Amino acid sequence: MAGRIRFLPAQFCKMTDHNFIKKLIERDASAFQSFYEDYAPYVYAIIKNYIFDEVYRKDVMQETFAAIFLSVNNYDSSKAAFKTWISRITVNQCINFLRKHYRQNMTFNLELYTEISDSNNNGLHALTKEELESLLSNMPLGYRTVFLLSVIDEYDHKEIATMLNITQETSRSQLMRALAWIRNHIFNTNNALKYEFR
Repeated sequence: MAGRIRFLPAQFCKMTDHNFIKKLIERDASAFQSFYEDYAPYVYAIIKNYIFDEVYRKDVMQETFAAIFLSVNNYDSSKAAFKTWISRITVNQCINFLRKHYRQNMTFNLELYTEISDSNNNGLHALTKEELESLLSNMPLGYRTVFLLSVIDEYDHKEIATMLNITQETSRSQLMRALAWIRNHIFNTNNALKYEFR
């Protein structure tokens, strides 16, 4: 999808060179502290996308950094940039949390929707960060999770299927349902906003 919607912070995290990553692998306390201070806003922004209950965000944040610190020695720079690797761990921690605490709501209906063309979704790009967050907070969890993975974090349907233990067909179906849900809730037939967000 061209022009994907993004609402992660625009600021850039400090570049982490090989020497800094080596210090993390060696369990250097000052490196850990510096890493946390630099990446906490980025990690929290991802968590905020997936976890709408503020009560649990701190727990997911702690679990995410614990997972990063415990597995940093497995990081392979030839496979992904360090920031990309952090993003993947964060998303996985969010998915694990949702599965554990909202299992009954993580349902994925197998019924397929007709493919929605990109031209019908142009109105989505007019949404601000606050408007999209408000909208997503009311979206059914199954739709929302696939929407975030696909549109925001740009995972393909094969990756999403593996992460959520569903088929690629189901992933595509959920994305189409999410897009239809968005249009039905905030757009009229001319792709104009039905109402003002508060």
